[in-house]
Amino acid sequence: MSTQKTILVLGTNAGQADLIRHMKDRGWRVIGASPVKGEPGQAFCDVVEAVNIVDLEALEAVVERHKPDLIYSISSDVAMKSVVALSERVGLPHFYDSAFIDLLDDKAALRGFLAEHDLGPVPYRKLASAAEAAGWDTFPCMVKPTDAQGQRGVVRVDRAADLAPAIAAAVGFSRSSQAIVEGFLDGVEISCNVLVCGGEVKMKVLSERLVHGPHALGVPRGHLVPCDAVSEDNQRAALALVDGIIAALGSRDGVLYFQMIVTPEGPRVVEIAPRLDGCHMWRLIRAAEGADLIAMAMDCLTGEGTPEQLPGGGEGDRQRPIAELMFQQMAPGQPFSAAAFPVPEDAIYHEYRYDAGQDVRPVNGTLEVVGYYVRNRA
Repeated sequence: MSTQKTILVLGTNAGQADLIRHMKDRGWRVIGASPVKGEPGQAFCDVVEAVNIVDLEALEAVVERHKPDLIYSISSDVAMKSVVALSERVGLPHFYDSAFIDLLDDKAALRGFLAEHDLGPVPYRKLASAAEAAGWDTFPCMVKPTDAQGQRGVVRVDRAADLAPAIAAAVGFSRSSQAIVEGFLDGVEISCNVLVCGGEVKMKVLSERLVHGPHALGVPRGHLVPCDAVSEDNQRAALALVDGIIAALGSRDGVLYFQMIVTPEGPRVVEIAPRLDGCHMWRLIRAAEGADLIAMAMDCLTGEGTPEQLPGGGEGDRQRPIAELMFQQMAPGQPFSAAAFPVPEDAIYHEYRYDAGQDVRPVNGTLEVVGYYVRNRA
């Protein structure tokens, strides 16, 4: 009788492909679930089930057919909600619970939680229509769907006359038809990838997020580890903020991805996701710190290993030379050509997401990632 274990991965896009390949390398059988044909991760799956990853009944039928030992996903907020809800239903191990996921998924609820614990509070208001913004007088401000991923429906508003259409657009992108308006945060964008296992912070690695144009658009062009344009004092303040939030959340085992902005008043949280990022940051962290976040997370969740804490209480070496992950990007709706995106000679890792001649799919609708590379800066 085979003792091979099985994982059900919700989603098979480029982000999930990293998890799928990792689990195959661990010797696991991989069932991928996605209604979209031809996604990059499907080539590495043993079986692909064409089901919607938010349809819990359909997913439960997949579980019944394949009897997985684990259900997981690494780069999608939508998928993580289903991962936890489905794991709770069928009694499989998982990080966090549905109430925790709902807190982080609702940007307004998270703002309220941070304000309640005095963890870098930011003025905000949750609303379902422009009428509920009456009296809002903080400009510039940001308007966002409360529960959408990426930059969909996110816009900076500089004057009251532009607030109503921005709210209407954000509500339209929200799964719950809710928006949030909050004070504009100006400064350098940073991230922090965190792993807690056994109640101990094993990793909390800061990175600098490089973006195209004004940060209100938020389309990333790359990441740096360690940070380059952030002072030591602000890095320490950001790590202290992360520590405070982890403690306030109960120091639960699992992965967290913090997005923050270093403002003149200090670091402030933009959002926190209960998952790995969607930017392949684990490859950058591995190049910079020699630690594999996917492997560490799966060791913790499966019990197949015990992740070691990075030096500095999980921070790693913030004095090392800078490593960078840079995206190769183009507008959607055009055929991809590798000739337009040469591979740097000093790349540690490089990957194209498309074959020659394939049309680039719209994801954020502006600049789509067609490839990326990791290297050490000269």
